[in-house]
Amino acid sequence: MKTIVFVSASLALVGACAPRAEEITPAAISTSQYAGWECERLAREKAFTDEALTRASDEQDSAARRDAMTVFLIGVPVSGGGVKGEVARLKGNQEAIRRTMVAQDCPTA
Repeated sequence: MKTIVFVSASLALVGACAPRAEEITPAAISTSQYAGWECERLAREKAFTDEALTRASDEQDSAARRDAMTVFLIGVPVSGGGVKGEVARLKGNQEAIRRTMVAQDCPTA
């Protein structure tokens, strides 16, 4: 019985760890906020969003590594979940920009 309680508690703590950025689903972002934007402006916004997502993903992955280590050492995650909301929002913006660029036949490279 004690083993079952320990395993259940361990799984709950691991589940409370910050997820890696690649595991975070993009937020649903409408393309309407980019309506009327020219390709050049969309390209600049895409570059800005890509850079911001890289920084936020690095921060999120750091939180996930920190949680994995602290759960291993002391049994408790300490990151508070990282910046997963920011990563989800930026991923959603990135996808909305991409869809808008495709719809307007903008170069996506």
